Amino acid sequence: MNLLEMLKDQIGDQLAKNASSFLGESQDNVGSALDGIFPSLLGKVADMAQDKAGAESIFDMVNKTDDSILENIGGLFGGGPDAVNKVLGSGSGIVNSVFGGGLGSVIEKIAGISGLKKSSSSSLVKMAAPFLFGIVKRAVMKKGLNAVGLGSLLGEQTSFIQKALPAGLGSVLGLGKNLLSGAANTGKAAVSGAMDTGKNIVGGAGDLAGKAVGGAGKVVGGAANVAGNVGNAAVKTGGGLMKWLIPALLALLALGFFGFKTGCGAVDNMADKTADMTKGAVAKTGELAGDAVKGAGDVVKGAGEMAGDAVKGAGGMLAGAFGKVNEAAKAALDKVEFAAGSAGDQMVKFIDGGFKGNGTFQIKNGNFASGSDKLTAETKKELDNLTAVLNAYPGVKLSVDGYTDNTGNAAKNKTLSEMRAKSVKGYLIQKGIKGNRIMAKGYGDANPIASNDTKEGQAKNRRIELKVIK
Repeated sequence: MNLLEMLKDQIGDQLAKNASSFLGESQDNVGSALDGIFPSLLGKVADMAQDKAGAESIFDMVNKTDDSILENIGGLFGGGPDAVNKVLGSGSGIVNSVFGGGLGSVIEKIAGISGLKKSSSSSLVKMAAPFLFGIVKRAVMKKGLNAVGLGSLLGEQTSFIQKALPAGLGSVLGLGKNLLSGAANTGKAAVSGAMDTGKNIVGGAGDLAGKAVGGAGKVVGGAANVAGNVGNAAVKTGGGLMKWLIPALLALLALGFFGFKTGCGAVDNMADKTADMTKGAVAKTGELAGDAVKGAGDVVKGAGEMAGDAVKGAGGMLAGAFGKVNEAAKAALDKVEFAAGSAGDQMVKFIDGGFKGNGTFQIKNGNFASGSDKLTAETKKELDNLTAVLNAYPGVKLSVDGYTDNTGNAAKNKTLSEMRAKSVKGYLIQKGIKGNRIMAKGYGDANPIASNDTKEGQAKNRRIELKVIK
């Protein structure tokens, strides 16, 4: 990601054209000055961000920047001196923090290479700063970066800054060796490793959850197998008894025949005993079969109770995520009017309903234009209301999962879905939700919820889902 190139694409010659009229300088001179100002600013910012304290300071300034400044440059300058002075005031705070006591030398050098008056050079440096920070902010939002991630991104700008920086400015800026020597790549690798470790930890947690669900299924399946095995054993037991009864009866009949020869009383007596023995054996077989069926029923009942406990336990875990309450934010939440079916509306109903369900919600207005990760005004409004819920329950963590339809290249779809998920995460961070409460992941065209054979189905599959992960 080349931030300088992104800035050039976003503002083109518009800033030079409008700033030249405001400053009373030629557009060529202003354009030449901006060619030095932007890489100087970015170089100093990148250098600062290579340590933790500097990265956090830059991250804070970036989050406070109004990136809407990028969208209507002509309207900004058309708003008169007050509108421009507001930008200059915002930029003054940035450049003083970034350049410190070296600001005067930078202004003088920019004036020298561009032909601008020093006063114009000073104003232009302050004017340009919010535009650069607006681009950085959008990159942060798109990638869902924290302060460490921003430091890594800025470290990656080294080669772009070196190519764009006018001769002699590097020494005036006093850029650190880490930036200009490319040693910042070491920091990048370390950050990348840390992010991979975090990814593996989260993945491991997902695997454990999957195994827990799989284990519950095996318990129920095992109960059914036990029931079947016990029933089969009962049948086999009855069969074994009959095998024993047949030779016994034959023996008794032989004795009976012998008794018949010696007297009818003996025959009757033996026949009665044979009948009693047969009746008892059959009864015993029935009791065994009944016990087996009853035992199987008890096992199945036990499995059902275990499954019920597992579901109850899952609900309890989700309820626990909402156990921490910010009372002031909760009072404010009660006044929010949620659109029916919106993510905030779904989450509030989940809470009020006793946390029944799997804690997954879909952004109602989460559809994106084809190939775009830009949030619509409707989506932003829905996320604003969702922020009220997250503020009221600061213990809740979410996984933001992006999905696309199946049109186009699968790999590009997955990348796009992740960019969309990170756009949502970035917006929530912008609204004050801490980044460590939100994960963002793209799944491309996996897990469709509708047929991709129709445009309506494709629209439904281009979605953002939110899952409570604690």
